Amino acid sequence: MKLMVIGRSLALMCIALSALAEATVEAKPTIVALSPQSVEILFKVGAGEQIIGTVDYADYPQAAQLIPRLGRYDQLDMETLMLLQPQLLVFAQQDTSAEIRQQLETLGVPIIDTSVSTIDQVADQMALLGAKTGHSAQGAKVAAEFRQQLAQLRQQYQGKAPLSVFYQVWPEPLTTTSDGWMNQILTDCGGHNVFADAHSDYPQVSMEQVLVKSPQVILKPKYEGATNQERVSWTLWPELPAVANGQVITLDGDVVHRTGPRVVDGMKQICQVMDDARNAYAAMDNTP
Repeated sequence: MKLMVIGRSLALMCIALSALAEATVEAKPTIVALSPQSVEILFKVGAGEQIIGTVDYADYPQAAQLIPRLGRYDQLDMETLMLLQPQLLVFAQQDTSAEIRQQLETLGVPIIDTSVSTIDQVADQMALLGAKTGHSAQGAKVAAEFRQQLAQLRQQYQGKAPLSVFYQVWPEPLTTTSDGWMNQILTDCGGHNVFADAHSDYPQVSMEQVLVKSPQVILKPKYEGATNQERVSWTLWPELPAVANGQVITLDGDVVHRTGPRVVDGMKQICQVMDDARNAYAAMDNTP
């Protein structure tokens, strides 16, 4: 009889321990990720295999190219999205049209917005998405690594002599940036954004305004969806210091513009370009 009681107690204890273990396992929801940077963050925190639908241009890492497409930022196949029955929606508000956002909010599915206003917030998004997708430890780990890389870049470049820079976001109409995470990167790399005092985040400017600002460096990112960046022929304006001194530089825009794990690599690219330009101008000043 005692053996039976002990056996029953052990069995109940095993059941209780099993239930406790299951309760402590982080939930791993299925996800529809509706921006390229959201996809990159999800793969970085270990949740890539949980993505069951995404949008055009979500092409990194390579495994992301196998995820079914639901459309783009301004045109989604809502019927297919609903049939997928995702348990979590992830998107970046600035990359999603207002109409699409309203439609998503009516689905009753938890939503995470991965938009950022500072580059530091990218690490916060990694930690958050790790926690919300069942990968808390990995999310915290990659967030800490990102913050460390960011601190190292700032320490290396922030104190250097500033160079005036014009950042060409879009060629027609000619559009630049004035605030937010992109302007922060330029500043952290020792650049002075010549339109930092504009009244909108992405001001449209005239060539005459650029000529007045006389930037020493012009940065021209090429990224998915902006293949026409060459429509501005800067060589027509040799009076600009950036043109006269060969400092019109093309960047890998997909790395720079996606506020995911690789944006720190984009920042490194910009910092190096600015440093090369700084050294080139210094060498000119020292020429007899």
